[in-house]
Amino acid sequence: MKVRVHRLTILTKQESISIDLGADVTFIHGPVGQGKSSAVRLVDYCLGGDLERTPAIRSEFVGAQLSVTLGDYEVVLDRGVEGGAPVRVTWTHVSGSSGSLNAPLDSKGTPILGDDVFNLSDLVFHFCGVEPVKVRKSKSDPESALVRLSFRDLMWYCFLEQHELDSSFFQMQHPFKANKSKDVMRFITGLYSDRMNELEVRLGEAQQKQRTKREAVSQIRQFMGQFHLASEADHIKELDKVKLALAKASEERRSVDQTRQSTTHAADPIRVELRGLVKELNDVETAIEDLEFRVRQQEALKAELITTKMKASRAVQASVIFDRVEYVSCPRCSTPIADSRKADAEHCLLCAQVPSIPAERVVVNSVELGKDLDGRVDDLTESIERHKRELTATVQRRRAIERRRAELDGRLREALEQYDTAYVSSARAVDAKVAQLKERLRATERLAQMPAAIKSLEDEAARLQADIDRLKIEAENERLRLVGADINIKAIADAFKAVMLEVGFPGVYADDVVHLDPRSWTPYIKHKEQEWTFIDAGSGGKKTLFNVCYAIAVHRVALREQLPLPTIMLIDSPTKNITSAEDPELFNALYRETYRLVTESGGRLQLILVDSHLVPPVDVGFTFRDHRMPPPLIPYYEGP
Repeated sequence: MKVRVHRLTILTKQESISIDLGADVTFIHGPVGQGKSSAVRLVDYCLGGDLERTPAIRSEFVGAQLSVTLGDYEVVLDRGVEGGAPVRVTWTHVSGSSGSLNAPLDSKGTPILGDDVFNLSDLVFHFCGVEPVKVRKSKSDPESALVRLSFRDLMWYCFLEQHELDSSFFQMQHPFKANKSKDVMRFITGLYSDRMNELEVRLGEAQQKQRTKREAVSQIRQFMGQFHLASEADHIKELDKVKLALAKASEERRSVDQTRQSTTHAADPIRVELRGLVKELNDVETAIEDLEFRVRQQEALKAELITTKMKASRAVQASVIFDRVEYVSCPRCSTPIADSRKADAEHCLLCAQVPSIPAERVVVNSVELGKDLDGRVDDLTESIERHKRELTATVQRRRAIERRRAELDGRLREALEQYDTAYVSSARAVDAKVAQLKERLRATERLAQMPAAIKSLEDEAARLQADIDRLKIEAENERLRLVGADINIKAIADAFKAVMLEVGFPGVYADDVVHLDPRSWTPYIKHKEQEWTFIDAGSGGKKTLFNVCYAIAVHRVALREQLPLPTIMLIDSPTKNITSAEDPELFNALYRETYRLVTESGGRLQLILVDSHLVPPVDVGFTFRDHRMPPPLIPYYEGP
């Protein structure tokens, strides 16, 4: 999954802070309390994660904006201070198409894009060209509903948080998140095949059909009871009632034959109704033309606003970049710029004028303009959707009028053709009533067969149980067939051992055996007769090292075998509880192995590191940028 971060913009109450993260490796370092961890958490926050509310964040944070590449899309993610609010997503595809919408963190049941994108996680998978698999919500219930694996679940293996490095092995100890963490490993290694996914979907559909039929039987019985037709005696009583009404209508028909009284012709009410329908149809046609014109206007305006926002964002990035350039000679004629100009910070080096707007204010203005444009796009989107719903309803109304008009035209034509005398019209009206009662009698007789239909539904629900049992057996056989996943699992175990040996992990030797259990997804290291894992590592330093080495191994195999894992790693304090003074060889070996992973990826993997001391790479085979703090993340803030 191609994921690459370019720039993080942090919006505070007084200014906007921009951090360039576009290098292959970005190393954020500095003393304690400068906001290093908060910076990398804000990257994860824009991707849908949670944010630790430090005093500085609670006091000054307004929002964050992340520029990132997802697959073939250039995306800007805007997220405000409200953690549960939707994330504003604006994108441009390599083909030139673009869009902008609010993506909720949790599905609201209504697609936000196409037919199968319901939230931010689905949208990220869509941009990356990955089809998310469905897994059972409850592993203890074989009939539990299927839910989509979330992008946030994959980020557990891409964002190694400082406070969990020495206490949790990728959420495996969490009572609710452990199953999702195991599902991630099944998804990455291929234990979920397309056929497995299809079988589980079909199994879920069969179980849903069975529940639907059983529920239908219950609701039909309840519905029939409301009309007192729950028993065979009730049906007989209703039949007698309809037969009596039919006898009265037949008697009325005989009375018409006897009296031959003149009555209002049956065609007159049809003509009156037709005139009303014609007028209403003209009004509806006018309304449709007006609505279509409004929709076209607003869609064109929405497209212009989205284009304006993307252009403004690019202009700000260019402004920020050129603001840092120090000119020593004129870019047009190459004449050296006088030293007096260089010393004057208030004037422009090129035009010698005082800038009318500071560069940092340009960023703030652009962000404010972006938010104004987002609000306008939202208003236009809501207005367009409202007009489209109104247009759909109006079109449906026109179709209903046309159908009714065609029906009345036919009835009028038939009435005029058969018109003879007022007696004939009256007689036909009574005949229509008789025909209606006869149809009601037939319907009631069919309704009397409802108990048999209910029995049929119950039989179908019982037959579906055989299909459910068969699909469960096929799914189990498919699990046994997935031998390719075993190769990936063994490769991760081998890579884990190799990484631990390279960094000099204490207590791991060349003749040790590393085994990754595909049921618990816990790696075990066997030394002679002893076997240990993360929880047995003892010290916090060894647990931290254990997690980092395992993450490197998983990403190394994922890159080599092109497994569906995001191509980004965020590691907050990889040397937590490990000091360069006491463990210099281990300290340097860990960073050497981490940088080696980036080199092997050939630019595909992006790494963002956070640590107190800078450890630069020795042989740089990738782009590297160190970002030192201070100044702190929020420069003007003074407080705890």
